[in-house]
Amino acid sequence: MSEPVLKNKNIENFEKKQEWWWIAEQKRSKKLDYLRKAVWKKGALGGNYAPGIKVDMEYPKLFTDMWRFWKFDKPIIRRAKAVAHVLDNISIFITDHSQLVGYMGSLPHTILWRVDGASIVNEELYNEPGVHAEPENESLRKVAEINEYWAGQTAVDKVARILDPEDAVKFMSGAIGWGAPTSAYGYSTKDYEYLMTGKRGFLDIIDEIDKNIEKAEQETIGTPGPDILPIYDKIQNWEAMKMILEASIRYANRYARLARIIAENFETDPKRREELLRMAKTCEQVPARPPRNLQESLQYDHFIQILARFEAHEGAWPARPDYYHGPYYDKDVNIEKNITEDEALDLIGEFLIRTYEVGGFAPRWAREGLQGITGTWVWTLGGVKPDGSDACNDMTIALMKAARLVRVSNPTFAFRWHPKVEDKVMREIFECNRQGLGYPNLRNDPILIANAMHWHGHPIEEARLWVHQACMSPCPPTKHGLQPMRMASATANCAKIVEYAIHNGYDHVVNMQMGPKTGDARNFTDFEQLFQAWVKQMEWLFNTLVRTVNLGRYKDPEFYGRPFLSGISERSVESGLDVVSPVGDRGNCWITAFTWVENADSLAAVKKIVFDDKKYTMNELIDALLVNWDGYEEMRLDFVNNAPKWGNDDDYIDDIMLRCLRECARHSKVIKCPSGNNWPILPENVSGNIHYANIVGALPNGRRRGDALYDGGISPGPGLDKKGPTAVLKSCGKIDHITDGRAFLLNQRLSPTQLAGENGYQLWRAYVQTWADLGLDHVQFNVVSDETLRSAQRDPEKYSEVIVRVAGYSAHFVDISRKTQDNIIQRTVQGLGK
Repeated sequence: MSEPVLKNKNIENFEKKQEWWWIAEQKRSKKLDYLRKAVWKKGALGGNYAPGIKVDMEYPKLFTDMWRFWKFDKPIIRRAKAVAHVLDNISIFITDHSQLVGYMGSLPHTILWRVDGASIVNEELYNEPGVHAEPENESLRKVAEINEYWAGQTAVDKVARILDPEDAVKFMSGAIGWGAPTSAYGYSTKDYEYLMTGKRGFLDIIDEIDKNIEKAEQETIGTPGPDILPIYDKIQNWEAMKMILEASIRYANRYARLARIIAENFETDPKRREELLRMAKTCEQVPARPPRNLQESLQYDHFIQILARFEAHEGAWPARPDYYHGPYYDKDVNIEKNITEDEALDLIGEFLIRTYEVGGFAPRWAREGLQGITGTWVWTLGGVKPDGSDACNDMTIALMKAARLVRVSNPTFAFRWHPKVEDKVMREIFECNRQGLGYPNLRNDPILIANAMHWHGHPIEEARLWVHQACMSPCPPTKHGLQPMRMASATANCAKIVEYAIHNGYDHVVNMQMGPKTGDARNFTDFEQLFQAWVKQMEWLFNTLVRTVNLGRYKDPEFYGRPFLSGISERSVESGLDVVSPVGDRGNCWITAFTWVENADSLAAVKKIVFDDKKYTMNELIDALLVNWDGYEEMRLDFVNNAPKWGNDDDYIDDIMLRCLRECARHSKVIKCPSGNNWPILPENVSGNIHYANIVGALPNGRRRGDALYDGGISPGPGLDKKGPTAVLKSCGKIDHITDGRAFLLNQRLSPTQLAGENGYQLWRAYVQTWADLGLDHVQFNVVSDETLRSAQRDPEKYSEVIVRVAGYSAHFVDISRKTQDNIIQRTVQGLGK
């Protein structure tokens, strides 16, 4: 039997078994297969880094040495000089068979350490086993020296010193939320409308900055007055931007020189030599000048993201690759036929792999909350153009084809669905999900455009350009719309709201008074008293988190500063202000609401079983909760089985959910960000349901402390949605997805057997149409059988490329903890057509 025939028979067998990861290995090119297998996995396995992953020590030393040397300069200038020194001196490499370059570490297996972010993270890194290069004692000595220098000087240290002491203790307790009130950690939208439309490269921006400096310097020697005083700071900001943009061009040219040296002195394969010389020309062109073809466009985009990460630890990757790279794909593949479709797929597949390999050191709470990945790289596909027409193109389809070939868990895709999407595109989305990628998830574009206008006042033309800021929240990549800092560091552990309402604001897990005293719930005589306590605890928790993050944002230009991000943002280049300054920023904040649905289910359980049925008293309930239901199993099962649960189209519980959301929406317009805009909530979870399992006490929904919390957003509790997928959609459809919050994550698990063939596609399309008609803004799918997942638990090496949707992101199943794996298996497998 010939090799092609044997290969086709193998593929047929794998399709029957739905083992899509083996099919991908058979179908991808040898180049792509090598690159996929050569990549170092940076995401934590559960909460620990994989063997062989080491902290890069070149960056911390280069950065710290230069920061110390320029100690009399303004912080923004010091940062620019320090990062420029890194870009000029850090070791660089080119991976065999690659066509794209750029990484933040000096070696492929290293992860970057953000030394100036938080002393508490630096201390954790020192004590993290396995990540220090040999000889370990020497590495630890260097880490200790760097930690000693930065102690008390990091961005978080500076914010903590001026925070209200009580707020600081409660924010840092780890009980009520997570995140860091600084742009040193987080993420940022890039001003793609300024950068990625083919109008300018870095040299063009430097020219704009030079003109602004020249004009400003003339003003400073003019008539004295208060109006010229801010100009002195602006000049320094512009100088910092220029300095780091020039260093970025030099950094790219270092790769160009390396590629030429390898091609002209070492490479013997003529085809590879040609590739290396093309890479050299690419790096000489971008980022200095606008890209001219697909390879340059992808390289330009990748450089921008890598350069931003030399400046700050970015945990998300806002992008819209089909929209901004699509014209170059069309030019190269369809119009000029410079490359074939297969050659384009190799480039795009590598673009995904180069993204997947990016990693930086993160504290354990972040690793546990984002198991298996290094950040939420959710790329936005589809949607509409500013005029409302369909934005899908051949690049949209190529990205999904490439994703099925390389099967990386990062980046993932989120597709902006709208009524004009062609069937051929919907089939590609279906195929990605049917083959178990867990992406693209679906976003309801008309709903979310209206939502962006409602909550943050984005003009419709800008709202139509939106990208995912992280997992879920839309944000326009525009001059006044981009978000330069993770304001969602106001990430709330919302199950604590109902816990504190029941326990008078006291936290029995951390043993301290956290929330306000809202009354001894043992004395509550009706549900309304409990609900009003819940409202007060919600307001307190949101206020505490938002105050902290607002202060961090306001002080960030002074305490940290982002010269590179400023240099690629039109508002900053024009104004001379640091990009994190709220001046001229429209605001795009939200409160990420982890562990949300526990509130509605718990409140409904108390209302039904205690106040309506009077089967138990509040006194008995609180006694049971304080001992984690131990000795009260029969009572606990009553609260699990006989109380209404969200996701079953039951108005009793659904009305409570709506009431909770609308109280939050009301308060969201009371609290304001530094730009003066609103703070709507966004229920989702990542792996927070596992991270917070031992931090949230026993709850009235029957959950014990230590049990996994629900898997996020507005998803029903695992196994608690008893009436099929339509009932879930109807419950979720009662929410107003424009005015009740910023967005609402919904996990659904579908049967791979039922999705087979054309009938499977039509069932899925009908489900999607119902989802859209009911006005939901989000849904994501897991289409992997219990049999496959159980097999992966038994034999992880054989199933290393099995991907699951966690909550807001995808991960390789074998890279998440056993508790998270079991939690995903417990999700209800919905039968479509019910």
